[in-house]
Amino acid sequence: MKKKKFKHFKLAERYDLKEYLECERFKKKNGTPNYSKIGKVMNKSRNTIRLETKRPQEEYDPEKANKDYKNKRKKSIKYTTIRIKVVNHVRKILSKKSYSPMLIIYEYEKKYNEKFPFSHVTLYKYIEYKIFDDENNEIKKRLPFKCRKFKTKKRKDDRGQLTNIKFIEESQHKKGTFGWFKMDCIVGKDHQSSCLTFTEEKSLYTICFKLNQHNSEEVNKAIKIIFKNKLYKVNIKGIITDQGKEFSKWKEIEKINNANVYFCDAGTPTQKPHVERINRDIREYLPKGTDFNQITQKEINKVMKIINEKPRPSLSWLSYKEVFLQNINI
Repeated sequence: MKKKKFKHFKLAERYDLKEYLECERFKKKNGTPNYSKIGKVMNKSRNTIRLETKRPQEEYDPEKANKDYKNKRKKSIKYTTIRIKVVNHVRKILSKKSYSPMLIIYEYEKKYNEKFPFSHVTLYKYIEYKIFDDENNEIKKRLPFKCRKFKTKKRKDDRGQLTNIKFIEESQHKKGTFGWFKMDCIVGKDHQSSCLTFTEEKSLYTICFKLNQHNSEEVNKAIKIIFKNKLYKVNIKGIITDQGKEFSKWKEIEKINNANVYFCDAGTPTQKPHVERINRDIREYLPKGTDFNQITQKEINKVMKIINEKPRPSLSWLSYKEVFLQNINI
């Protein structure tokens, strides 16, 4: 890993900074220092100048600022030694599972009954800097986001509109209420295959069912099979889904499970974030471009077992399955 080289302020530079802060040339119209102008002259970033001027004193004093700097340097940690046990733990988990840094730390503390040596933010940074890589394995590719950041955008839904439907505002349910299910479809390669995902809102326990074709008839067949299990039929309070054409026969779905189906506004997947979150997890194992016609339901069930039984920090380290079983009425 290449370390970035930073140049710390020297005492002489602090005296120069004092002069620039007092000079009218380096002030804005309102009388406050123009950190950008000072930074250009001193060949330092605007933020570096701003932070230096905020050292604990009423008025910037180069001598006091330099003394404060030296005191903090003495207390700072120069480096962190990562034990072999920690390295092996991270490599072992990420070689088998797609775990977040926070979950990796939880598993470590649970297994060894000791505190992890650094935070999940630092662990993420070390993974990104390839600290845990070996010759044949790039560890960051095993992370859920692979060290990438994503931004969501509200996209226009041009799939056509369903008519005479009930919208999500009409459902009048409190968020996080057990028994409300979010429904969606994951589309496979060239839109020639798909899977139905059925997520319970409170526990996030999810069923993923392979469809032979991406249409409303196959969706309804899958719903019939799912609701043969009385646990779902007894506990369901309602279903929320998007306006995909595969859900056009929603009235039949209502007859199958004796619960209302409500629809999100067009092009607004954020109204059903739980199922979108689960779909993202599923894509870690079955990425975009996967042909579901070449995958069996048994293989999909194995993926869902991993997802449903993984400990979750948002659920006090319980799994989706554990929370679901705690709340069902038998």
